[in-house]
Amino acid sequence: MSGRILVVDDVATNRMLLAARLGADYYDVTTAANGRDALEICAREAPDLVLLDVVMPELDGFEVCRRIKSDPQLHHIPVVMITALNEPEERVRGLEAGADDFLTKPVNELELNARVRNLLRMKMMIDEMRLRVETTQSLGLEAVRAELDVDVSGANVMIVAAEPDSARRRADILRKALDVRVRIPPNDREALTMAEAAPPDAFLIDRRLPAGGDGLRLVSALRSRQSTRASAIVLVAPEGDAASAAKGLDLGAGDYLFEPVDAAELVARMRSQLRRKRYADELRDTLLDGLRLAVTDPLTGLFNRRYAATHLQGLIRNARDGELGVMMMDIDRFKQVNDTYGHAAGDAVLREFARRLKANVRGADLTARLGGEEFLVAMPDARREAVAAAAERVRAAIQEPPFDIGDREIPVTVSIGVAMYAPGDGAESLIEAADAALYASKNGGRNRVTFRDAA
Repeated sequence: MSGRILVVDDVATNRMLLAARLGADYYDVTTAANGRDALEICAREAPDLVLLDVVMPELDGFEVCRRIKSDPQLHHIPVVMITALNEPEERVRGLEAGADDFLTKPVNELELNARVRNLLRMKMMIDEMRLRVETTQSLGLEAVRAELDVDVSGANVMIVAAEPDSARRRADILRKALDVRVRIPPNDREALTMAEAAPPDAFLIDRRLPAGGDGLRLVSALRSRQSTRASAIVLVAPEGDAASAAKGLDLGAGDYLFEPVDAAELVARMRSQLRRKRYADELRDTLLDGLRLAVTDPLTGLFNRRYAATHLQGLIRNARDGELGVMMMDIDRFKQVNDTYGHAAGDAVLREFARRLKANVRGADLTARLGGEEFLVAMPDARREAVAAAAERVRAAIQEPPFDIGDREIPVTVSIGVAMYAPGDGAESLIEAADAALYASKNGGRNRVTFRDAA
């Protein structure tokens, strides 16, 4: 896995050693001798990962980390803080400054490599989502939050521990400090069942589990399942078992702790993982909103022309002769509505028309606004009689009652043309046939349904 890594340390020997280690694994390494240079490089080059010494003159590592994490353009860059002190208080201070991880000097090469791979994978995923979100935001979608410092209260955490007592102690710590909800399954098999039914936001998993269970195997299983793939995972490894910790990261855990678990460090690491999870969820939701925006008519909430044309092609591929109906419909004399009552009233009519249309067709039917006052409905797995009944139901629902638009009632009717699929029809020819039937309805006096074979 390639990546651009910035190594920050005021001791030249330390910089050179880390750069050599990482360079041997084909990472692109840049170095900085102090905090100010590091911030300038981050702003100019936006590295994929920062390895940051804690003790430096002028700006120490904690302050550099805080500045990186408070910058909307840089906050998503993972920061690993490195210190000679192996005290829980020091690690907690770094995590509270926004650090994504913490390594102790002398740096264990196995831990270093696992941490780097894990954080670079996370960074690549976040970068891809951020890029797609930026594209959707260019269409006018609301911007996603610019920082990771989000409230995690109310999150759901599942603790899978070797001993019930330790699970309960950890649950009490997390509930009091983070105001989260906690579930404690009795074993790894029950954990999978419970998680499938109601996926938690995060897991806290012991490496050793009851009845011969394996925490690493559970991590792998959770990452392979669609329902739990996005959940945060923190592994608790036996004291000094760097191999298990590194393997956990490679299998998909986001972080790890060593036994005995320090309460403050547990809180800090779980808070960090939950914040990252909620930020990723927000990016994902914003991206999905953008995709919906790309295929949806913003006024009526129906699908737009582009989506309708593509989806109709799929319906035709699966259609059997005479079991797919397409309706083209046009609001009668809609120009008079705009001219008489104004465009705001016209928009209200279009919205109410869409609501009545959706209420009178099946949930499986494709409903779309093609533009202006022109709409389309495609009914898969429906024979002529069912399509005729639905078209007449829509026509009647539009005619009565009149549309209540604020302080007035506006009479509205619709003309409908219908074409049933026949072998050889494509999306364009089927729409054209329904459109020809629609014009026959218009020419026949409006407010009626006409089939293609009667056009």
